[in-house]
Amino acid sequence: MDKIKIRIDKEDIELLEFMPTFYKVAEITNLLLEKMKQGMKTWTSEEIYIKMQVSVWVVNDTRVNAFATYYEGKNYIALTVGLCDAFWNAIEDFVGNKNFSKVFYLTPEKEEDYKKVLYMYMLNFVLAHEFGHIVHGHLWTDSNRKWLEELYVDGKMSSAQDNWISQLREYDADSFAAMINANIMIKYWNENIEVLKSTFDILFIVLYLCFDVFARKTNRDFSQYLEKEWDAYDHPYPGIRMYYSSIALCNLVLGVKGENETTSEVIYHGFNAIISYERQVLEKEQIKESYFAVAGTEKGVQHIMNLVNGWNEVVDKYNQHSYIQISKTDKVEFMSYFIGENGEFI
Repeated sequence: MDKIKIRIDKEDIELLEFMPTFYKVAEITNLLLEKMKQGMKTWTSEEIYIKMQVSVWVVNDTRVNAFATYYEGKNYIALTVGLCDAFWNAIEDFVGNKNFSKVFYLTPEKEEDYKKVLYMYMLNFVLAHEFGHIVHGHLWTDSNRKWLEELYVDGKMSSAQDNWISQLREYDADSFAAMINANIMIKYWNENIEVLKSTFDILFIVLYLCFDVFARKTNRDFSQYLEKEWDAYDHPYPGIRMYYSSIALCNLVLGVKGENETTSEVIYHGFNAIISYERQVLEKEQIKESYFAVAGTEKGVQHIMNLVNGWNEVVDKYNQHSYIQISKTDKVEFMSYFIGENGEFI
């Protein structure tokens, strides 16, 4: 197995080609990573991909983390063993929840395959997220720090301005990754509406599980989100990330398949799957308990609007370093919210 060392912030980091086989999820992880390394070549043109000099690696670290970095003329994406393990555990908790059958129907013989599909799209999302950081020039806005990571270290606080810049990058990388996953799903478009709804539900579930893992496992406490300023955090609130990522994947579906009864039903079903999951499976009824509910409050909606509009304001700067042209998103002038005065779902 190949391994190399790179230097990040005066620290040598050993990168492994694959996860060591003594980890329980090594076999499935290594198989999927091998396929994804090939699939990444389709995320941009062959000319740009060669120019990027990007590769994917594993770090034998039990902390939950992923990062993108530029080192000695090459770009690197790395996932920790801890992240892969946390993803798989989240899937097992999701499928194994006592209330799972209240919302989702899954026969016992299909359970393992379903978990593998979720795991594949979760890994693919985080790889595409880090790829987005690289391809859109996020690593080059600070000449002294050409790396971005997901891990939050206690005591390593940033200024409000730095936090907001970080949130804008996360917004862009999340949106890029959501569209990559959606594009893969579109290739398997099925005329059977029930198959379509089940297939696209996976995209929404993957967003929920990914952002939930990062919120709970990287020492970020979002419990006071509604009381604090947006820029108190270096990453957006999980529900906020779910909401704007869902918008990105929906826009892609509508752009490719058109706005019609089928696409509307598929999209509605995906949103409803998450709302039903929080209410019926996790039994979250009040606003502060629910990621998606918080994102639907007046503050959450305003936060999303500011992220969309804020990113548009800095696109030109990132285009100076991006490997591909970054397009601006239509300004968000109005978004409705769906939470009652007492914090109940409408």
